[in-house]
Amino acid sequence: MAKRICKTLALAERVEVLKKLDNKESQTSIALSFGVNQSAISRIQKNKEKILEEWQNNGNPHRKRNRAGKAGDVEAALLQWFIQAETRQIPVSGPLLMEKANRLAQGLGLLDFKATSGWLERWKERNSIRFKKQRGEKQEAGVFTAERRVVELLPDIIKDYNPADIFNADETGLHWRAIPDGKRSEAAGAKMAKDRVTLLLACNMDGSEKLQPLVIGKSKNPPCFKNVKRLPVAYEANMNACMTGEIWEEWLKKIDNIMRAKKRMILMLCGNCAAHVNYVRLTNIKLVFLPPNNTSLIQPMDQGIIANFKKQYRSLFLRQLVNTIDSTESDATAVQEAGKLTLLDSLHLQREAWNKITELTIANCYRRASFIKQLYQAELPVIDGEDNSDVFVPAGMELEDFSRYVAIDNDLATDEEKSDTDMCAYAQQSPETADLEPDDSEEAAKETTGPSFSAALQSLRTLRAFMEANGCQSYDSFYSLQSVVYQLNRPNTVQTSIKDVLARL
Repeated sequence: MAKRICKTLALAERVEVLKKLDNKESQTSIALSFGVNQSAISRIQKNKEKILEEWQNNGNPHRKRNRAGKAGDVEAALLQWFIQAETRQIPVSGPLLMEKANRLAQGLGLLDFKATSGWLERWKERNSIRFKKQRGEKQEAGVFTAERRVVELLPDIIKDYNPADIFNADETGLHWRAIPDGKRSEAAGAKMAKDRVTLLLACNMDGSEKLQPLVIGKSKNPPCFKNVKRLPVAYEANMNACMTGEIWEEWLKKIDNIMRAKKRMILMLCGNCAAHVNYVRLTNIKLVFLPPNNTSLIQPMDQGIIANFKKQYRSLFLRQLVNTIDSTESDATAVQEAGKLTLLDSLHLQREAWNKITELTIANCYRRASFIKQLYQAELPVIDGEDNSDVFVPAGMELEDFSRYVAIDNDLATDEEKSDTDMCAYAQQSPETADLEPDDSEEAAKETTGPSFSAALQSLRTLRAFMEANGCQSYDSFYSLQSVVYQLNRPNTVQTSIKDVLARL
């Protein structure tokens, strides 16, 4: 009787087994190569989805058995806190983790729990966390490494998706009223930079689809939104104008519904931060989390897409500011004119800036993310350098100063920090957001009503006269705008009969 082989394969080995099975290798030959029974290979094949899910969620590649560990709730809460600390580059040590674990246990009512060095080592091993510090470099501590993600994991995940179905989503903070401070120095910053929003931007690999931007502000119903039936972007609000788990979950569900209606299965690459909860039930989106502190190296949005968006936004903002000052006889300063910009005005500029990001720019930024080089090199278009089309730099402003102005809010936090209670609950309750912070612009404070159709027609006549007097080469855009105005007014009025019109002659 043959001796039974008792060997347990590590997670990485089981993933390798699945690769061989996908390549149509027989279970018997695979079992021989790994030194296990054929029945073990059969069990791995049956548990394919569970194994791949654990692998994609950054499971320890060397772990052989999935032991839950003592006080699983404490471990889950501590991992959430650790990810948040990593995102904010807070130095983390073993003693700090044990102290935090003890506090979280108290919050969970586990009074008999006590974190020990042995428990911490096992927790780190289960979550593939290690601490390493090299001379002259910042401490590196992570649930996973960029190298493992790029070389071993991401290519295998994305290979089954077309470029049009691979998306990347990322947040960025924006000081939407900020203007250059006029100083010619390395410390050049901006004035009026306190007004902020957080944007969630997402687009697919070949640049053929840019999802509607999600903007998170501080006021749920600012005065400038009055009489507005539809905003140019999706909009949410909370006290800190930051991403939360609830907003993230709701956004994912909306995108999932859209993709389900289109019968599309997509892959969504996103950063691993505390606000990006991973327990959302989705049918048509596969979430893949990128490692914290390494997204600038491998996340396409950080390869230039967000930077190009901010360049376009601030170009549009400065052009509007200069044109407003040039067209009026007011003695108002630039700061005062910028203060008149409402959040609604800014949302339109943000949407216009996002529309200006070209397919070539997006494809080039995805190309810079090294994990796609071997898979889609021939399918993505190439563009050299940066896309600076339609970027307005005011006269007298050096390009170097403009670049610093564009980057003034690159370090803004975009996700809301969770308390110990939130960590224990593994979810955060959104605060009441109605009228948290009203729009303080002068124009927004006025009671406004929607302009009438006759006023819109007069504006169209004025616009056409301006185009005629300045030698416009094509009126196609004007005709399109005129059609939109007519179409929008149709539900509001009863069409006058031609007989009634002729009767007035």
